[in-house]
Amino acid sequence: MPKSKKKVLEDLERVRYVGSAVAKSMYEDHGVRTIADIVELGDDGNLTELRGVGQKKAKTILTSANHILDMEQKQQEQEQQEQEQQEQEQQEQEQQEQEQQEEEQQQAAEQRARRANGRAPGAAAAAAGTTATRAGTAGATTEARTTTSPEPTPDERSLRERFIDTLRCPACGHDRFDVGATTMTCQACQRQFNLQNGIADLAPPAPPDRSITQKLMESRTYTRFYEEFMRPRLTKVVSNRSMREEYRLAAEFLDFEEDIRLLDVGCGTANFTRYLAQRLGLAETPADEPGLPLVVGMDLSWPMLENARRNIQQENLQDKIFLLRGDGTRIPVRRGAYNRLHCAGTLHLMSDIDEALRNFARVLEANGICVIGTFVLGKGLIRRTLKRIAEFPTDFHWFSRDELFRRIERAGFEVIDSSIAGDAITVKARRI
Repeated sequence: MPKSKKKVLEDLERVRYVGSAVAKSMYEDHGVRTIADIVELGDDGNLTELRGVGQKKAKTILTSANHILDMEQKQQEQEQQEQEQQEQEQQEQEQQEQEQQEEEQQQAAEQRARRANGRAPGAAAAAAGTTATRAGTAGATTEARTTTSPEPTPDERSLRERFIDTLRCPACGHDRFDVGATTMTCQACQRQFNLQNGIADLAPPAPPDRSITQKLMESRTYTRFYEEFMRPRLTKVVSNRSMREEYRLAAEFLDFEEDIRLLDVGCGTANFTRYLAQRLGLAETPADEPGLPLVVGMDLSWPMLENARRNIQQENLQDKIFLLRGDGTRIPVRRGAYNRLHCAGTLHLMSDIDEALRNFARVLEANGICVIGTFVLGKGLIRRTLKRIAEFPTDFHWFSRDELFRRIERAGFEVIDSSIAGDAITVKARRI
């Protein structure tokens, strides 16, 4: 798009001794539109035709115009080099990420192979026998099938059935439900809970008082930008690890083996949950394959869970990741239901941190692994003091490393590893 006359005159006046009157004369009388046109005018010896421009001033104008063009050319070359360097770095980064993804996919394939090899020798025959029995009795009544079919083994139950079997009523603590198409009813207290759109809503009848930060996590506007913008920016401020590196560290600390039952507490939009499910090979595995890892994301924020559900569907993980609405200090899960628990970016927001950690221990079986990602005070008196002051309006708790370890151990864990990057810390602990 051509520049306006005003912009052209402003550009020409950058040249030494080219004031508004000279610039206007160049524009109107000689058709000058760029500094390159000034150089051409000077090379032709026509600068002295301008009013008030003699030989000496014409020479200075020409020198200044050439200097500006040289500087602009150098700047363009530098910008081009920087752009090429950025493109090269981006290509290298994409190649590195591709190699990492291929490595992760290979690990996931090995994980599936180990699961397949680890099944009982008669599992395939039992499955075939069950299929044949079902085919042969297709016309039988429901009552007849119930009385003649053996009780399914844990590996033969659907993931949904295994997920529901882990739940506990947040009102009375009973762990048996009558399950309908869209509801769950506690057999003990008859309280009814929603079970639809991939989310089991077992939030407590009277949720705890929520801090300003927790209320922010329930804002639909905030949750919409949380995964792509808010969370990476916070990580960049407090840590020298990228989000991808945080994901890999969590997976490494969780020590995935066979028969994984994973609960991701404070899952938010399920960013960690989805990555961990990918590492377990769930994206490439049919949902009805026996013995799949059970992966559950839990959060108290309904908007977060709605975003999580959409993200799960986009990555073809529906029916393979289950979502649970619940309070981290009163986890609606029965004792020892899981053998892996992950909690990142959440513990410091809990209304009762010690109670949350005790719940982590309760829902984990003995020797189960718990991985917690949170933030520490770091170094520097002024920095630590400012963080402590900021805790009062935000209820965002900054741990010291020793305090965090003491609280984890007091809840019933043994700390076995940790990694600090800036003010971010990831801790691996074993349930005693």
